Amino acid sequence: MTVNPYFRRNKKGEQTLIESLTTEAIKIHGHDMVYIPRETVKEDFILGEEVSQFTDANRIEMYMENAEGYEGDSEMSRFGLDVRESATFIVSRKRFMDVMGHHKDIQKNSRPREGDLLYFDYPSSLFEIKFVEHDNPFYPGGELYSFKLSCEAFKYSNDKVETGETTVDSEILTTSDYLVGITLGTGNGTYTVGEEVYTGTVENKLAYGRVNLYSAPVGGTKFMRVNKQEGVFKVNDLLIGLVSGASYTIAGVYKTTISATHEDNQDNEQLEVEENSDNIFDFTETDPFSEGNY
Repeated sequence: MTVNPYFRRNKKGEQTLIESLTTEAIKIHGHDMVYIPRETVKEDFILGEEVSQFTDANRIEMYMENAEGYEGDSEMSRFGLDVRESATFIVSRKRFMDVMGHHKDIQKNSRPREGDLLYFDYPSSLFEIKFVEHDNPFYPGGELYSFKLSCEAFKYSNDKVETGETTVDSEILTTSDYLVGITLGTGNGTYTVGEEVYTGTVENKLAYGRVNLYSAPVGGTKFMRVNKQEGVFKVNDLLIGLVSGASYTIAGVYKTTISATHEDNQDNEQLEVEENSDNIFDFTETDPFSEGNY
């Protein structure tokens, strides 16, 4: 017995209707997300690692499937309880290509890519796409209308994040990086928190970062904390604010262990300030297995 010939699949009009309804439903019940493509700068084939940067961002609406909150497994490890926050987001195919179709790598595959990031503004979190499911739901009306993105909380590394989205660049970076303290000498203007500051020229930046804190304490010496992103801030260099135009000479640069986010199971700060911390690892040429004979 054949299927009913009066109800047919693959009718363009019905497919267009389902596509429009899918897009509209996501717009009504979804959230404004920021899609951030990953760009590989350098790849280490020996260690299997890569250095990435994130310099583009585009806003697009997505629906969070697990609406009751984050999911994810947890397990005990040598570093304590490891909780992997995960979430599933659904995005319209048509809307995704309308917004991200300009990106050459995405245009080639016509879908989101594993490794790209999503910024979720409600808890101010970055998620990394781990898997893209492209056939769920399975061909309603004979066509596919959405992507389902399985994501996990992004683990920060030494990646450059400078997307141009103020919320992402200032809020995310200022709560994840270690900060560099800078005392300022002569100059003029007022820096703004979150703006980029740099030494050198706009075309050739010797060092740059974003202002985390800016203040003039009693005594008149101005100081600031900067999320160092790249390069080395040096004494006597001119520190320029990209937005404010403020410029001061750098009078001093000091290390700081201040970080806005810190977990109890992290001991990198303790190792940094521990007495004789340089002796934790022995980098001498003495063979540790020779019992001092070599």
